[in-house]
Amino acid sequence: MTEDCPIVKCMEKEYLLPDTGKPIQLQPHQREVLNWMFTPTEDGSLRYRTYVYSTPKKEGKTELGGAIAYSYARTYGGDCLSVANDREQAQLRMYDRVLNSMAYAKEKRPQQYRKVIDDDCWEKGYVGSKSEANIIFKDVGQANPGPHQLRFIPTDYAGEAGALNALVVFDELWAYSGESMARLYTELQPIQAIPYSIRVITTYAGFYGESELLWNIYEDVVDPDPQTDEARGQKIPGLEHLPLYEKGPTCVYWSHENLMPWNTPEFIEDARQDPALKTRPGEFARLWENRWSTGASPYLDPKLIDELMERGDQMGLVNNLAPERFTI
Repeated sequence: MTEDCPIVKCMEKEYLLPDTGKPIQLQPHQREVLNWMFTPTEDGSLRYRTYVYSTPKKEGKTELGGAIAYSYARTYGGDCLSVANDREQAQLRMYDRVLNSMAYAKEKRPQQYRKVIDDDCWEKGYVGSKSEANIIFKDVGQANPGPHQLRFIPTDYAGEAGALNALVVFDELWAYSGESMARLYTELQPIQAIPYSIRVITTYAGFYGESELLWNIYEDVVDPDPQTDEARGQKIPGLEHLPLYEKGPTCVYWSHENLMPWNTPEFIEDARQDPALKTRPGEFARLWENRWSTGASPYLDPKLIDELMERGDQMGLVNNLAPERFTI
């Protein structure tokens, strides 16, 4: 068995889930993906600059994003950011998961907590306060410049100009649209001069013509080439059983499967029959199969059209618009 990478080791030792009281335990496919993504190369650097972890709904993406952010801050340090398309969402998504984990550790594992959190941050009692926008970590002794902190920000691209970001986590990138989000995404790109500067994206599929930032990545790395029907990126040697692709400095995991134990076939079928989705198969496919959608529902369900065409054939009805009915 290959040894886990430092980020996986850290999250399974320290990142606590308040609902279980224990550190996060990765599923086998998660462990394989994260170990490939974050195992340092022979020279100690990370393999990629942009990481995408995309699965259907309720597959643990946001919690995993929190665990990655915490473990990255503990392993490599630097200025780590949680980003969303407004301030409240930036706080309530990935950042809030880390905050809950730290608050639980402060109460249940104070010795571990105090070893992790900066002394000044400990004394002021920042962590656990919903109004505080920083979690400040002790110096981890890595090359990334301080302060070693995790904070959340809204879409203020001007306010982040010149930021020395070591890690940026974008949650649900499919919902990022408009010029301000594009500028923020560009402003917070990995910085070549900073060791281990990366960005991580956790999301499911978006809408054609709307989710431009995410589509550009998907099209460049995952979307099949119409000439070959193969992904434009390359499958990872030895991990061909995973929907894991790489192209240049980008690595994308894009799964259509429901692999978490709570997403049972019965649960997924109940979701399919939900009145809000029953007549919107495209939206069901986007949420629960992680497939791109047009964002518009057809006037008639294609399945219904096929059934009606079959009934028409059985009744002897003739399609006068069919090409073979025309004569020259």
